[in-house]
Order: sequence, then C-alpha cells, then structure tokens
Amino acid sequence: KIARLPPSFIPRSIATPSLLSQIITSKYQYSLPLYRQESLFKQYGINLSRQTMSDWMIKCSTLFKRLSDYLQEILLKQPVIHADETTLKVINEDRSKCYMWVYCSGTDAPGDSGIPNIVLYDYNKGSRSSQIVIDYLGGYNGYLQVDGYPGYNKVDATLVGCWAHVRRAFKEAKAKQPQGGTGKAD
Repeated sequence: KIARLPPSFIPRSIATPSLLSQIITSKYQYSLPLYRQESLFKQYGINLSRQTMSDWMIKCSTLFKRLSDYLQEILLKQPVIHADETTLKVINEDRSKCYMWVYCSGTDAPGDSGIPNIVLYDYNKGSRSSQIVIDYLGGYNGYLQVDGYPGYNKVDATLVGCWAHVRRAFKEAKAKQPQGGTGKAD
C-alpha cells in the first residue's frame, strides 16, 4: 500500500511546503530573483522554470492573504509603527520605478517586550503617493516613525523622526569637513 499524500498547497504540482519556503525566502529575504534560482536549480539537475516558480508565488500570495491581513490588523494596534519606502527594479515592468513600502513594529531588544515583531511589505507599481500610506494604515493614530518624506504628512498618525536619517545628515556633513578639522557636525 502507498500512503495517501498530504494535501498540497498547490494541487497537482510538485510544490512541497519546504520547496515553496525555500523559493519564497530566497526571493524576498535574500533578493534572489527567480531567474537566478532557476539557474541554481539547473546546477543540481533540477529543471524548474522561473515561470512555474512565478505561478507558485502568485498562488502563494492568495494562500497567505488571510495571514497578511491578520498581521496588518495586529500591526495597526501597536503604539508605534516604523514605515519606509524604497525604489525597486522590476524586470519587464512598464514603469521605470516601482516601490516597496515596509511597515514594522517590535523591538530588537532581547526578551518579551509585549510588542510583536511584525514586518509587512506593500508593493506598488510606480507610485509614491501619500494615498498608498493612507490606504494601508487606514485610520491608524499611534506614532509613525518615518524619514521625513512629505507623503507621510497626510496620515492620521503622530509622526516621529528617524534617528538613522538624522545621523546620516551629520555623517555627510562631517565627511565634507577638512581632514582633522571640526565643525558643527561634531
């Protein structure tokens, strides 16, 4: 007798949970595009096309939608949220710039702070509009730690500055001082 297969996330595919986890982690955590993963799989004698992996990523996004919505709900209950956006190069995309917005909560301190560590991403094809943040945060009215981009000014949250961005301006000013000299940046 052959044991019954466990239910598959993606019916009629070879996509096991561990394989999907590997592809997702490589793509989104380690920024390894699917075409490079396709090449890596080929080195091991595995023919797995980027189109197949792309289809799996789309199907996984549907599977993870409820989890993502739940984490966003928890995130929006936190007293402080950090937000930032960055440009993203997308192969074969019509627009020259796409944006990935990140929203996170929690602490890097060891132990249980009572604030869950949540990091969520929101991809947008070519807009850096404040409406993106307004839509994602809804009526969030806690503290929103951001970099000073004016798009954040229209949210209901209380904006607080980002020390990393403040520090960067001082470091840039210090680098422009004469060698061995001191100035206002010091």
